[in-house]
Amino acid sequence: MSLRSIYLTAVAAAAIGSLLTACDHREISAGLASDAKVMLVSTLSGSAERPTPVSSPGTGTFVGMFDRSTRVLSYTVTYSGITPVAGHLHRITPNSATGTGPVEIPFAALGSPIIGTATLASQGRADSLINGFYYANLHTTANPGGEIRGNIRLAGPVRLRATMNGASERPATPSLATGTFAGVVDPATRVLSYTVTYSGLSPTAGHLHRINNATTGNGPVEIPFAALASPIIGTATLTTATRVDSLLNGFYYSNLHTPAYPGGEIRGDIRPY
Repeated sequence: MSLRSIYLTAVAAAAIGSLLTACDHREISAGLASDAKVMLVSTLSGSAERPTPVSSPGTGTFVGMFDRSTRVLSYTVTYSGITPVAGHLHRITPNSATGTGPVEIPFAALGSPIIGTATLASQGRADSLINGFYYANLHTTANPGGEIRGNIRLAGPVRLRATMNGASERPATPSLATGTFAGVVDPATRVLSYTVTYSGLSPTAGHLHRINNATTGNGPVEIPFAALASPIIGTATLTTATRVDSLLNGFYYSNLHTPAYPGGEIRGDIRPY
């Protein structure tokens, strides 16, 4: 099968998938065999550039199919409104405060559509790709660091989780309380559904925070919990696609506060899985 055929098959799969509203991503992901192929997508824009968003008329898309058994990625990138001088897939550096990272896969050609294939070097790279730590970036003369970018993610809703404890607080607390966060976010609608459970404490407040300080690893409240009894069940709509990118790239955390620890007694950094 040609790469173009793979791309068209992927697009068709996306269209079919959008109709299967009764399917839950949790069930689909849990049922994937270890050698299953997964579809990856992204929307490229100047506002998604990091560390500084770019005002650009350019737009683009990334669609890929990744074979988890061979670690082969087949992809198509389309764009309009810009004339790129370079293009790559980058891998976000672990613990990066800027959400950026070095080139992993350079594009061999730059005319739209850009069609390519690459084999990821290790299982760790494959895990990073599936968990949202790769992005597509197109560079121009005016913006050599990147004019339009898109964080690559699994097509459809994405599962999220976190383990909450005192050791994860910034700074850490000696609390013996524990908790869990489990959620699903749909990047297309920006709707996040979540459940937080805990034991060993009586919280007086609880929130999801977004990290904006690389030094402390902390950030302001983004989503307050409406109720505090375990299990805490809620739904929220993230305000922008940038917020979704932050959530998928590990910049949100769940935090429960008590009178003894008003800054937070137990915390869990949220990650896709």
